[in-house]
Amino acid sequence: MGLDDDLVYHADILIFGIILIFALANLPKVYARFSRSSGWSEGHRLHSVVPRRSMNPAINCNPPISYPIDSTKPSFVDLESSTDHSLTACVSLPYHPGNTRMNDPYNEKELPLAPQRLPPPSYYLLHSAASVLRYRVHDNYSIGQVLLMMLYTSIIFYVSFYKSNPFTDPHRAGFVIASQIPFVYALATKNNIIGIMVGVGYEKLNFLHRLVGRLMVIGANVHFLGYVYKWSLDGVIYKMLAEDFVRWGIVALVCFDLLGFCSTSFVRSRSYNLFLATHIVGLNVFLFAACYHEPACIPYVIAAVVFYSIDHVVRAVKTRIATARLRPVTELGITRVEVPSLNAGWRAGQHVRLRVLSSSMGWWGWSEVHPFTIANATQTQEGMVLMCKKTGRWTSSLFDMAQTSSYCESGKEAGRDVTVMVEGPYGGVGHTVMSSYSGTMFVVGGSGITFALSAVQDLIRAGEDNDVKIIDIVWSIQDPGSLSPLVTQLASIVERSTTARVRVHVFYTRAISTTFNGMILPRGITLLPGRPKLAKLLDAVVTDTMSAGSANGVFVGVCGPVSLANLTASVVNGFDTRMRTAVGGVTFHEETFGW
Repeated sequence: MGLDDDLVYHADILIFGIILIFALANLPKVYARFSRSSGWSEGHRLHSVVPRRSMNPAINCNPPISYPIDSTKPSFVDLESSTDHSLTACVSLPYHPGNTRMNDPYNEKELPLAPQRLPPPSYYLLHSAASVLRYRVHDNYSIGQVLLMMLYTSIIFYVSFYKSNPFTDPHRAGFVIASQIPFVYALATKNNIIGIMVGVGYEKLNFLHRLVGRLMVIGANVHFLGYVYKWSLDGVIYKMLAEDFVRWGIVALVCFDLLGFCSTSFVRSRSYNLFLATHIVGLNVFLFAACYHEPACIPYVIAAVVFYSIDHVVRAVKTRIATARLRPVTELGITRVEVPSLNAGWRAGQHVRLRVLSSSMGWWGWSEVHPFTIANATQTQEGMVLMCKKTGRWTSSLFDMAQTSSYCESGKEAGRDVTVMVEGPYGGVGHTVMSSYSGTMFVVGGSGITFALSAVQDLIRAGEDNDVKIIDIVWSIQDPGSLSPLVTQLASIVERSTTARVRVHVFYTRAISTTFNGMILPRGITLLPGRPKLAKLLDAVVTDTMSAGSANGVFVGVCGPVSLANLTASVVNGFDTRMRTAVGGVTFHEETFGW
């Protein structure tokens, strides 16, 4: 027992020490965020304030297939032949002070090149190491995540098998499992202490929750089978199975095995409600069973109960019941959800968990909770806006319900009002302050445009309080008709930006029979067939940022399919090191949900 206690104690201290290292590395971002007044008022709790004048017109949910015409600028730009997107463009580019746009052909003043001191060789070594850690490998995990999982697994295996044989000493495996109870429960919570310390949302730590859970399932079965083997050799198996503490141990084992089976992607993708129900019941029953099975588990169970209880109290504080208006956006296959009574309290890129309290959602639809990224900035007349893509049964029911909207006297669609429960905000870019960068590039696919809309609106609204000079949105869609409902809003964002140059690049990937000859889009918006050439687009953003005389770095955010996120990460990792250094660095953030 003495060796078991020491090993488990030191293992937990080592794991906590690793978490503390990541927390200390995150302190500069924490200071940068909370040194601003907005860091204390945004990103924690939804509420309502007196709205400002809305900076963007509402989306036309049923528009005709036509586009506003601006004869001063063509809609199609050939990125292949544009010299402004080459690597040599950083040598001599137009300089545009103040509000002059970067693509103004009449401003011919050139930015004088300032002498730059090359960084030491160690910088390139560190950058290469960071790029390797971000490289995506098996099942969309990065090398850094794989190494972290290998480290955690190695710690657990070491304390489980050091001077111990699971067939002769099965007690060790059970003791190791008990020591991990607080970690698996903390990682399962939406407001978990580990995420707060390291500055990431719960969804970014979900891979560790799955890992710890699987290790505990394996350990519980090793623990049980080891004792069955030992009792069988001693001839006392039936006597021991009749003991109460053994029966409680079997109850805990059944809970673990049920949780492990229902957490597989096969079950989860086919019956999420079964996955959720087994988690709620299994995790609670296990705590009681563990205490009755072995009193030594009680301190670990108490820690887990504390984490679990605090999370639910915070979730209750973060939950709002409000009236929302549903509008269908047919071209995008999206339901637009507007909550006028909630218009503040979130940061760009954050999401909320939505529950629709209506019998129209089906027998169990009202009980389901789904996460959606907030699609607009704070303090607007329309309140919080969510754009829910029709992808499954629940979102299809929501879309069908929105299509039964009522109409006002003028014949204009008024939408359908429903009662919703909104919990959040969660996730986002953590403690990163996007407005501190000189340039930003948002790569989004389909309904991932919500991430870009909220972030760009937030940056533009900040005005002189932010350092961003260049903003590019790269949006991949299947059908160009999907642009129609948002073209007015995107044009408004482009035109109302007074401190930054905003461009929107829309790419469609589906072959269509419609011709676009003679069609002209608003200034700052381009529409091109094919997939975006992200390397050229990132090069253009960095080049324009440097030509604007700023070198505080470029922020690249991606939201969309996993394949798009992997491609963007690969482009950022492989970006030219010297240009990365000259612009002040390139930061990558992925806003892709995987639960």
